[in-house]
Amino acid sequence: MRPIRTAWAVALAVALLSSCSWLTRQEGAVTGRPTADRFELNGRVAVRYDGDGYSGSLRWRHADQSDRLELYGPAGLLYARLSRDAAGAAMEMSDGRRFQEADAGALSRTVLGWELPLQQLRHWVFARPAPDSAPTRFELDSDGRPKLLEQDGWKVSYLAYSMVGPDVLPARMDLEYEGLKVRLIVASWNDP
Repeated sequence: MRPIRTAWAVALAVALLSSCSWLTRQEGAVTGRPTADRFELNGRVAVRYDGDGYSGSLRWRHADQSDRLELYGPAGLLYARLSRDAAGAAMEMSDGRRFQEADAGALSRTVLGWELPLQQLRHWVFARPAPDSAPTRFELDSDGRPKLLEQDGWKVSYLAYSMVGPDVLPARMDLEYEGLKVRLIVASWNDP
C-alpha cells in the first residue's frame, strides 16, 4: 500500500500551497441549516502520518446514516471516493481500483494508511462529542466554545470558528491519534 500513500503525498503537497486563496473564495457559502444528521462540508485537509505528509481538498456529504467523501488532489482532480452505509464501506480510486471493508475506519487504514473516523467525526465537526462514549476531556475557550475534546483516544483541537448562517461552527480543527495528525479547514457548509 506504500505506493498509494506516496502518490497521495506528492499530489496533495502541491494542493496545500494554494489553500489560502481557495479558502478565501469559498468562505461564507451556506445553504439551509446543516446539522450532524445531514450536511455537506467542503474544505481542505492536511495529514501527517508515519513520516509522510498529505494535503488536498475534500467534499463530504452525510445524510440518512450514509456518507460520501471525495478527496481531491492538485488542479481539482479526484483522488478517491469513500462511500459508507449500513452495508459497509467502499473506496474507489481515480485509477478504477475498488476496495471494500466493514467500516470506513478499517477501509481508510487499509488503503490510505491512516484512519478516518467518520462515525465520530460527523459530531466533532460540529464541536460536539460523539454520543457513543463519554469524552475523557472537554474544555471551553473564553467565549464558551469548545477548544479541546478528547474521545476514543482522539484529541480534537478547535483552532478557529466562523458564522454559518445563524450558527457558529468550527472553521479549523486538528485531530490527533497515535502518531496521526489531521488538520481540517472548513470552507463551506450546506444542507443537502
